[in-house]
Amino acid sequence: MVVSLSLFIANRNRIPILFLIGILGAQGACIMSQESPFFAKFSMQDLVTANKSMAGVACNPMGGGGGGNGIGSRSGGFGLGGTSFHAQKTDAFACRLQSGTLPSADEERLIASLRKQVEDSLRTYGANIKESSSRDPRSFYFSYAIKDIQGRIQVSGEMVGGDFYNFQADLQESK
Repeated sequence: MVVSLSLFIANRNRIPILFLIGILGAQGACIMSQESPFFAKFSMQDLVTANKSMAGVACNPMGGGGGGNGIGSRSGGFGLGGTSFHAQKTDAFACRLQSGTLPSADEERLIASLRKQVEDSLRTYGANIKESSSRDPRSFYFSYAIKDIQGRIQVSGEMVGGDFYNFQADLQESK
């Protein structure tokens, strides 16, 4: 009877302690951002407004620019191999066209310029670019690795409603 009572008391104390350890571990996983600095700091609005090939496109807040602060999600876990995570976000920014049109040559030059900016930014953050391609003149992607993080960014642009040009970036990272 004494042995049963002492086991009950030991187990009763162990449950709250294990629960507390689990809560602290989950909180730590949520607080620690594991994405690369490139992913964390990427902004489509910053990319577009810093671009110098924007002839015919007005991208200031008073001139019809908008968007940014994309939608994202994260998941992660702990295991024998350490921590793992998967993060993704979409960020978009729209600009008003000054003439109501954007000639295809200008569009191609603009997207090529954005591609160069993204590539330069990835290299600044120490990325090893594993693959890149343009499926059409209005989009491109890079697959990259920064330390032990694998990532992909795809940027695209399209005319919206005749007066606006919408830029969108889809980013994913995992470990």
